[in-house]
Amino acid sequence: MRRLLHIALATALLSMAACGDNSCYDNRSSLPLATCCLGGSQQTVNGLTIMGIGVPGDSLLADSTSLKEIYLPLRASVGSTSFAISRWVGVGTSMARQLHDTLTLDYEPVVYFHSEECGAMYNFDIHRISHTTNGIDSVELVTPLITNSTLPALRIHFTNFAQ
Repeated sequence: MRRLLHIALATALLSMAACGDNSCYDNRSSLPLATCCLGGSQQTVNGLTIMGIGVPGDSLLADSTSLKEIYLPLRASVGSTSFAISRWVGVGTSMARQLHDTLTLDYEPVVYFHSEECGAMYNFDIHRISHTTNGIDSVELVTPLITNSTLPALRIHFTNFAQ
């Protein structure tokens, strides 16, 4: 009888260990997902180059590519991160030109203990967004608290020039 109790207890413990929270494996970092919009709806925007400003090492996130969405990494050691966003418009015409913008996110990094499996991570509470308006019409903050969710946090509305 005692042996049966030990087997039942061991089985229950193994079952609980197998039912761990696996949500951190989808997106282990708290990165804001930015969607690209033209004409009020999410669309692929051509000719985008995006890089971090003042970031050590290689900060190139996209190089003259077509994007519908992109993760924008934030630095936990400071309360602000800026991105240089360049966009080619009028490609294939005599009016082809490159538009340069800067997008800055001001935030507070917040340490968050997710779970035993995932450990601790930083979430980011965005307080302010600023941007230039050469090729960016507006930036919409969908959610101010950036977690490891895979849902969009920002919508970057680009000026609808002929691509």
